[in-house]
Amino acid sequence: FNHEVFITRDRGHATELAHTSISDVIIVCGGDGTVNEVANGLAGRTDIAIAPTYGGSGCDLSRIFGIAKKIEHRIDEIYKRIISGVDIKIKLSKVVTEKTYRYFIGVGDAGFGAKVAGIFERYRKLGKFGYVIGVLQTLFSIKPIKVKIIIDGEEKIEKVLMIMFARSKYYAGGMKVSPHSDPMSDKARIILLKWMRKMIFLMLFPKVYFGTHVNVHYVEDRDVRRIDITTPGLPVDVEGEYVGSTPCTFMITDEYIRIV
Repeated sequence: FNHEVFITRDRGHATELAHTSISDVIIVCGGDGTVNEVANGLAGRTDIAIAPTYGGSGCDLSRIFGIAKKIEHRIDEIYKRIISGVDIKIKLSKVVTEKTYRYFIGVGDAGFGAKVAGIFERYRKLGKFGYVIGVLQTLFSIKPIKVKIIIDGEEKIEKVLMIMFARSKYYAGGMKVSPHSDPMSDKARIILLKWMRKMIFLMLFPKVYFGTHVNVHYVEDRDVRRIDITTPGLPVDVEGEYVGSTPCTFMITDEYIRIV
């Protein structure tokens, strides 16, 4: 099929390219951050489909849609889905801060995870090992903070490490952070990681790769449609991309995108 190749210059360029595109499909040769940029450029448009690939360091979005890993198999898969008209129509989530907003497909969070994502940027070439370095550096520098959270109208104040709004099971290159999430659902899951001693965190951390961490009392896991975090100063990211800081609101929108 006819195609054009675009190489992104910097952050935000993929959003610009997607917003002005007149193609039928955008094949994303990058990771979750690049897919996120394209989704932001196409928010609310279903005339253009997004085709993720395993082209980045995390690729959790590619993982949840069960796409082929090898690029030659993936190209065949995209072609067959276009010809047959088989695609996935999915609602976008959105985070709104005082200064900006951003759509996302899978996972957004505030606190610990966003700090780790910032450190991971320096170690991205190391892959999963680089993420573990980010976890350890963040763990030994983070301080306990009481956070005011409103979960679907229910207010609570809790000492937390992280608040996660998850539509995807996977995060940070295959961690099964939200085993009960379904991206096709009209609901997300809140994964509320409560404050704990560092040694307990290190003991529990391996469980996140199997999704069994949600069974311990330091983790709250339940359905949610909207989260408001009113305490200021926590970093916020979605799909590994820094958005800003709290206060913020996470929500599911009525804006759709198509995935092939």
